[in-house]
Amino acid sequence: MKTTKTVALMTAQEYQQARVLLKLLVRTRENFQDLRKITDNRIGRKADGTKQNIPVIDINEKDTYLLEGISDAARKQEEEIETMLESILNRFSVYTEWLSKVKGVGANHAAWIIGEIDIHKAVNASKIIQFVGGNPGLVRGQISVEKKKYKPEMGDIIGTLPPTKDGVARLRVKTHELVRGDKKTKDFLCPFNSRLRVALAGRLCDSFIKAQSPYAIQFYYAEHIPDHFRNPDAKDSKGRSYMEKKPHFAGQYGRLDLSEQMTTETKKGGKIVALPWKETTDSHRDRAAKRRMLKGFLVDLYANWRAIEGLAVRAPYAEEYLGKKHNAPVQAKAVKKTSTKVKSIKSVPKGKESEARSLKLK
Repeated sequence: MKTTKTVALMTAQEYQQARVLLKLLVRTRENFQDLRKITDNRIGRKADGTKQNIPVIDINEKDTYLLEGISDAARKQEEEIETMLESILNRFSVYTEWLSKVKGVGANHAAWIIGEIDIHKAVNASKIIQFVGGNPGLVRGQISVEKKKYKPEMGDIIGTLPPTKDGVARLRVKTHELVRGDKKTKDFLCPFNSRLRVALAGRLCDSFIKAQSPYAIQFYYAEHIPDHFRNPDAKDSKGRSYMEKKPHFAGQYGRLDLSEQMTTETKKGGKIVALPWKETTDSHRDRAAKRRMLKGFLVDLYANWRAIEGLAVRAPYAEEYLGKKHNAPVQAKAVKKTSTKVKSIKSVPKGKESEARSLKLK
């Protein structure tokens, strides 16, 4: 259950420490989830405890309880971590004031967002969209260079990377070569946070659709309505007709489903062909619609989060330069104070009160 609590102030250091803790916990939960799924697959068990119709490892049925115990223990750890996440998330005003109120956003999604995105560095929404891997445009590619081998003509040093196994120091260098902002390019560092993209473009988008979030209604279905809503014979895993489940979608189309605009699609064998959007596969249009939905959410996340933290908010690029109005389906309450939490301002070290109140993070 989502809860809303009044948060007090944290120091800048406590704020960043809480973000790191969220990052560690949400990744640890994924490790336990992976262990549970792998173990269940080995013994042919579904998440609800029923049998899967798949080949399983040949062991004595009397001994399967050993593996079931491992799976059950992993599930228990997942649940305990989710409780911890909820407790820590309530230290952040962006969660209590906005994220917890967005239909489809769970504690795990919120932990990924707050743990990975530094809103104080995101001076505009485009920064977050690029960080999540939603920018199909060209960006300056980054490479890893051993510190001793660096030359100015390679590009600009923008940071350091963990040393190699041999202890060789490495630099992160921004080159003058351009690469796609949403794809991995050979010989270059990934231009986005790949873990965060999986968490948001994959799991969060699916959650929006499953919950019929306003983001799904306003953005996803406007772009694409899955083909099975136009096929009277299409049924879900439980044998129910899709058209009967959501009759308001029956026979309807999204923008991409009727679009003559040309795009490219990779066919079997790796062949890339040009064709109009309406002739692409259903899964291709599904992914494109999810990207549009995620981008709409990230624009709102940026605006609400920056406002809650008392930071300057810039209009989206399309609105500022192209005159296109972004209509947010979910708005946060107006919040004048900055976020963070300590039990009381008295617990802030002497001389640090101004730092706690301003939260001006470098």
